[in-house]
Amino acid sequence: MGNAARTAWDRTKVMAASMDAMAVVDGDQYVLVNQAYADLHGFTRPDDLAGELWERRLADHERLRFKRDILSACREDGQWRGTIAGRRRDGSTFVQDLSLSQLEDERFIWISREAGHGKRTASDRETNQPRLIKRVFDAIDDIVYVIDGDGDAVLWNATLREVTGYTDAEIEALDPKDLVPPEQRDYVPGTAEAIDQLGDRRVDLDLVTKDGKRIPHEFRGATFEDPETGRVYRCGIARNITDRTDREQELRNARQFNEELVENAPFGMFRLDEDLEITYENRRAEEIIGLPDDEDASAAIGVDIRDLPSIVETGRADLFTRLQDGETIEFEFPFESIYGKEAYFTGRGVPLYRDGEFDGAVLMAIDISEHRRHERNLERQRDELATLARINELLLEITRNLFESPTRNEIEQTVCDRLAASELYQFAWIGAPDADGDRIVPRTSAGIDDGYIEAATITTTETETGRGPGGRAFRTGELQVSQDVRSDPTFEPWREEALNRGVEAAAAVPLVRGDTTYGILAVYATRPLAFSRREQAGFETLGKAVGFAINAIENRKLLFADTVVELEFEVADSELVFVRLSERLQCELTITGYVESTSETWSVYLAVEGAAPLAVRDVAVDDQDVTRAQVIADEDTNGLLELVVDGAALTELTEHGAVLTSGHVADGRGRFCIEVPQTTNVRQLAGRLQAVYPESTLVAQREFDRPVQQAGEVRQSIDDRLTDRQQEALTRAYHAGYFNWPRQSTAGDIADSMDIAETTFHYHLRNALDALSATLIDIGQR
Repeated sequence: MGNAARTAWDRTKVMAASMDAMAVVDGDQYVLVNQAYADLHGFTRPDDLAGELWERRLADHERLRFKRDILSACREDGQWRGTIAGRRRDGSTFVQDLSLSQLEDERFIWISREAGHGKRTASDRETNQPRLIKRVFDAIDDIVYVIDGDGDAVLWNATLREVTGYTDAEIEALDPKDLVPPEQRDYVPGTAEAIDQLGDRRVDLDLVTKDGKRIPHEFRGATFEDPETGRVYRCGIARNITDRTDREQELRNARQFNEELVENAPFGMFRLDEDLEITYENRRAEEIIGLPDDEDASAAIGVDIRDLPSIVETGRADLFTRLQDGETIEFEFPFESIYGKEAYFTGRGVPLYRDGEFDGAVLMAIDISEHRRHERNLERQRDELATLARINELLLEITRNLFESPTRNEIEQTVCDRLAASELYQFAWIGAPDADGDRIVPRTSAGIDDGYIEAATITTTETETGRGPGGRAFRTGELQVSQDVRSDPTFEPWREEALNRGVEAAAAVPLVRGDTTYGILAVYATRPLAFSRREQAGFETLGKAVGFAINAIENRKLLFADTVVELEFEVADSELVFVRLSERLQCELTITGYVESTSETWSVYLAVEGAAPLAVRDVAVDDQDVTRAQVIADEDTNGLLELVVDGAALTELTEHGAVLTSGHVADGRGRFCIEVPQTTNVRQLAGRLQAVYPESTLVAQREFDRPVQQAGEVRQSIDDRLTDRQQEALTRAYHAGYFNWPRQSTAGDIADSMDIAETTFHYHLRNALDALSATLIDIGQR
């Protein structure tokens, strides 16, 4: 028998005789186990484990630790003892005391005992305790170290190796002082002071790595005495503070930058303490207050800002006192500095706080002492007030002209004349889109423009000539201003012509009514920054007033016109609610009337054929454009409904002075007839409607005469006697079948449509009927 065979036979014999659970593993498999080991893991015979992977007999969470830590320690020391969780054949886990010894290469012998089945000796616990402490120390991210009374390192964790790049053997051979820079070595325990003389302390030191890199760490240490040996040790923790030191350096850099920024700022800056005394002034502040060249720069330090002579004389001390109440202040006034120099300051004071308590203030001031600048500001204020007064007067004049039946040209000429007559503006003009709608052409003008208006090309599109104030105002319906035509890039196409005529600023005011823009008012001034915010607000009001007047004139044109234009549109656009309803219910809808509500919605009265009115109502109430729907008359497959809708198209027509005279929709396709004044820009109106409903087509345009004189007089007489609410009540009652017999709607139904009480409806209706009767009697007696 060879030696190897004899050794294996002896090992088998010893394992079979042992009462402890024993196994031999080679690589990753069991090669030999005894009966006790098989019993411990729930197997009947030892052969059941032969050739099995040993990691299957460990709890899942223990496998990584066993491979990474336990086997590594055994390979290094030749053996390992400790506690680990095992896994039985049935999947249950248990705690075992394991002794692991390396035989040769990757062959190990395991000796196991279930924890608690045998009493561990004190020597076992003492043997395993240092390893437990080492594992705990190695798990800490910070560096943990212990230095003895001689100044030698006796214990450290894995983090020290990882940070410095040294091996344990190299660290053991090093003097701890070699791990810090020479200039910091006096802080190493046991160097400048004995360890037993050191108390608890914290110090920031650089840790020098093996390759010479310095890494800042915060060291915290404490001294303790071993009660058994009486020896003194210094234990501590070192934490990497690179992020903190980087932040601190950034803060230092920021503070230095801020100090340089404040010191070299182009405006004066003062720092006041809680008593409002000056504690700091930058260079510009010294220049502003007129510090003499031979004067000490600290002469103003300690002076109460409220004690400056001019502040006392002008009674402004209370203004600065408000800083102590937490109020931000703004100031602008002349004063004489403590050096006797007169100056005019404008600036702001901001209170400061520390821990919730007032901690002084910062003053920022600009010297605006030049008399001409001061006078210009005063002049601008006077001009602004004068402009606002003229605009208000102009609004009143336009309002008066509305009752005198003016023409559009008269109103527009009045606006331009009044603006050009002011010394504030050089010239003004009003323009509207041409027939194609692509270019804004002048309608009227006033002032000295030297041919500028004829030379200027302004378009309504997003082209180069449409991106200036005029084009933007027309597209957006909002006022647009170029406060400095020299620097405004959008004014490039007209800059040279404008500057040649002394123009420095321009404003474009849209003439709007609702969503309709009738044109623009362009105003030009010979000074930059000519249009203040209050002035712009006045022009916005003016634009709305002129738009309202133009809208009223357009409506009157239709009312009193002897010749009108009838436009017939075909609409197959599902964006129109009536088309959607007809298409879905396969029915015919006829508009019998409509009323505009005060809530900016429209009540439209529909005659229904081919569908149950209740079915139409049920579908309509779920439509996104319908606010409310109710049945007025129900005759099986015919009837009358009232729909409250947004009515974008009706609003568009009204704002153009147009009237919808008929509307019929069948099978998702509608025909609508509209009457407009003869002067209406048909292309523009059609374009606006097609923008709302793309699948609409102008199929016919007819012009005809009508005898409107008497009807116009009657209508004018009625309009003069009825209020808006009375007229709405009367119109709704008529279209809702209130006057039919039997009645198709009750007073309560109509009151709900008007969002008023029933008694209020009766009040408006009675007054309307009374006015209507009086009008007819008066006309009949003529």
